[in-house]
Amino acid sequence: MSTTTRIIVAAVLATVPKAGLAENAPSPTYKALQCPAPTVGTTWAILERDGANRQVQPYLSSLGQGETGTGVVSSPPFKIGDDTLTFTLCGHDGQGGSRGENYIALVDARKGNVLLKTMAPGNDALQERSWDTSQFPGIQARIEVHDGLAEGAFAWLGVGKIDASPSLVVDFSKGMPKDWERPERSAEAQYEVIAGGIPFQRHAEAFTLIPNTGSVEIPCGFAAKRLYFLGCTVAGGKPLTTYGGIEIHYRTGSPEVFPLMCGFTLDGRQKLLGRSKAMHLHPSADPFQHYLAIAPRADEIEKIRLVATPSKYLVPRITAITCETLATSARLLPLPDTSPAADEATWIAAHTISAGVPALGDVMDEIRAANGMPPTEADSAVHFRKYTLDTAFRSEGVAVADFNGDGQLDIAAGNVYYHRSDGGARADWKRQPMLGEPKEFPRLGYSDAFLCFADDLNGDGAIDLLVVGFPGGETRWLENPGKGGAVWKTHLALAQTGSESPALVDLDGDGRQELLFMDGQRCSVARPGPDPTQPWITQALAGPDDPGPAHGLGTGDVNGDGRTDVVIPNGWWEAPAEAGKLPWLFHKADLFGGAQLCVYDFDGDGGADVLGSSAHGYGISWCEQTPAGWQTHEIDTSLSQTHALHLVDLNGDGLMDFVTGKRVWAHNGHDPGSCEPAELCWFEQTRANGQVSWTKHLADVDSGVGLHVVVADLNGDKLPDLVTSNKTGVHYFEQAGK
Repeated sequence: MSTTTRIIVAAVLATVPKAGLAENAPSPTYKALQCPAPTVGTTWAILERDGANRQVQPYLSSLGQGETGTGVVSSPPFKIGDDTLTFTLCGHDGQGGSRGENYIALVDARKGNVLLKTMAPGNDALQERSWDTSQFPGIQARIEVHDGLAEGAFAWLGVGKIDASPSLVVDFSKGMPKDWERPERSAEAQYEVIAGGIPFQRHAEAFTLIPNTGSVEIPCGFAAKRLYFLGCTVAGGKPLTTYGGIEIHYRTGSPEVFPLMCGFTLDGRQKLLGRSKAMHLHPSADPFQHYLAIAPRADEIEKIRLVATPSKYLVPRITAITCETLATSARLLPLPDTSPAADEATWIAAHTISAGVPALGDVMDEIRAANGMPPTEADSAVHFRKYTLDTAFRSEGVAVADFNGDGQLDIAAGNVYYHRSDGGARADWKRQPMLGEPKEFPRLGYSDAFLCFADDLNGDGAIDLLVVGFPGGETRWLENPGKGGAVWKTHLALAQTGSESPALVDLDGDGRQELLFMDGQRCSVARPGPDPTQPWITQALAGPDDPGPAHGLGTGDVNGDGRTDVVIPNGWWEAPAEAGKLPWLFHKADLFGGAQLCVYDFDGDGGADVLGSSAHGYGISWCEQTPAGWQTHEIDTSLSQTHALHLVDLNGDGLMDFVTGKRVWAHNGHDPGSCEPAELCWFEQTRANGQVSWTKHLADVDSGVGLHVVVADLNGDKLPDLVTSNKTGVHYFEQAGK
């Protein structure tokens, strides 16, 4: 089909000078980025807002693309059983009703004919309805929910629950079932141009460039001064909730990720800008769409990736991308020669976002204040002062020890360590290479330093560094020369080290630490031999038929016999009473966790429990040991990729809290929640009458964790501090007390 261009707004405004350019230099011009033809899905989504934008229980709604959105969603086929099918329904069939376009239907799955139909009830609240299905015994049927009204008012439908027991029972408050169909088709190649201020060219038919599958990649091949993204809304979004992100990938170097957060870079009010002063959106010439301005690096942009967060059910609306650039490319299409007015140009200069600007923590505090939400640390007795020692990706692991022998604790990551320049508690930190040139890893990829541990491995009195590489790769140790500036020697400890959460721990109580890891599929320990510069001695704790997962490993006294056992999500190995006896006895259990597993009696009943987190998804839980078996208790589902966990009494109340956070881009942007803020947080434990509860406290939103977190008193004030290293750099969080 030939491309049709429709000018919907033509307001060519006075040209303003381009800031920062030489007087006779050519000015960047506005050009439309040619995007892949978007798919056009239905408007159905799980929402927590009704047609009046009021908070409600999650339900299936056709407001996912606004009231003008249309489409059909269908259940899988099921056999009609009981004589009655009940459901809850809300919404409208046009102003005054009786349009016949918005309804729920029972359809014969084989013949396609409608058996029963109920129209929208004309109410924003869910209403219970039922069908007498006694006349259709044993028929294969399906439920179809239709929104056929492309109007801007009283044109939506919602469903809460469907009960066709025993064949089909659905509660949409728990999310969209995977087997419900939401068909997509390619948008027709019709375009419309919005001219005036910042011009845009968008697909006339498509609601958003991001498909229901969750992401789209747009090739580029040029550099740009600014990128403008049109749309930037979600239907009924919650302040501070991240519904996706914009990734900018370059030919060289690491990508940049910008969260699409409601109240910051996304608006959830649809027709009005949100109330937060931190909102970085400006109205466009289309009164129903705003735009976001991003300043990329000066490098050539390889591609732009737009991502939705599947667990949030809402797909952010982005309809067009305009590039302010001097480049010429087949990917760039001409736009009307317009320029923003002086006040809009001033706004753009002040509100363009770039990597690290503005500070996300300040933005989130502003959003909280604007929406009447409590400040981040309003109820916390513990506060932290952040020091970023390095912005390079050195390692996913970090270690704390006095490496240079000056009596002060230092911080090591990868093949460098950081020390205080004058020995003061808050002095500047200086980087000291261990192996000549400091090694930096690209953020779009992996390091070969997954975990770091400090120990005197050769007994010479100087603290060495053990570095566990990529899972399945080698573990090496760097020998401390004992004098500053000298090159550390590298020794191979293990040719292969499995699992992603190895631990350096004294398992047998002899005062020396062993490396606990998975050797192939068997849980094993490794120790230096008489000559620690030679490969270490490995022993398998597990029997040949015991499980060996890649994720989830920890230690603790599970059975209360005073010995240190080993825990994995599949169960635990019991430390034998007879030292050196192998293999250890394995006890099967269904435990939650995919990173460090922590053993502690959380409920105070005298039996050890287990705390675990999700390495590549959402969720933190503790598993209670009861006489009837292990019972899982959910703690949090808001934070993804909690690939590090450290148990510690952070507030000094005698109960164990824990520290965790997001491992930034654990799988290079392909894990759930990858675009969400890089939180570092701690969970405060309280206990009453054997009941355990947890309160989440944020320490930071722009750092996260790596493969482990180190908790240590670095400044000698007897308060535990936090240290992390990952793709955002190396960070030290000094506890500032109450």
